[in-house]
Amino acid sequence: MHALGWGEEGEAWGWRRRLLVWEEDLVGEVKLLLSNVSLQATNSDLWLWHPNSDDGYTKVSICAWWLFRNRWSTKDNLQRRGIISLDAQLCISGCGQHETTEHLIIHCLTFGSLWQLVKSWLGVYSVDHQHVMDHFHQFIYSSGGHSSRRSFLHMVWLCCIWVLWNERNHQLFSNNVKSIMQLMEKVKITTLSWLKAKNVFFPFGYHMWWQQPLVCLAIG
Repeated sequence: MHALGWGEEGEAWGWRRRLLVWEEDLVGEVKLLLSNVSLQATNSDLWLWHPNSDDGYTKVSICAWWLFRNRWSTKDNLQRRGIISLDAQLCISGCGQHETTEHLIIHCLTFGSLWQLVKSWLGVYSVDHQHVMDHFHQFIYSSGGHSSRRSFLHMVWLCCIWVLWNERNHQLFSNNVKSIMQLMEKVKITTLSWLKAKNVFFPFGYHMWWQQPLVCLAIG
């Protein structure tokens, strides 16, 4: 694509048929994502995560942005686009329900149960909302508190949806299934690694973080 040119008039954007409206929207979003990408032949081709003090890790933020726009490639979205059949919409967890973003993130008996473990870990207790955006706001503001506490809960929420989406894809494409406790461990490891990446002087290790994360951050 880079060789053909992915600028506004680049030949990389040639299609064998006329695009549908929703496909044109997706192309526009891809162009936006590629607008600040610079490839250099002398450098290795690597994916890197760069901490951003305002928005968290860029890759995870993009994942959340697509979620809020209902642009994840969940089976209901794939069916609407004619990519899979009506019969292929069942959740990969085997719960027997159709896969939608709300189901996958909140209501699935397997994936959705992660939230109870996370809230127990944090000492946050609340009822999950029915819709993703409401769930996001409710989780962050569930315990009130100062902006530092809300910022931390924001990071944890992003981590959870990142872990859930990746687990769904691993199960779908690699048949690699992790238990819900393993996913919980992944949330703990990932949040700690993000904090240490942003603050190299963060003094707490795994044991303390596993037991009392809010105390580690002095926001308990």
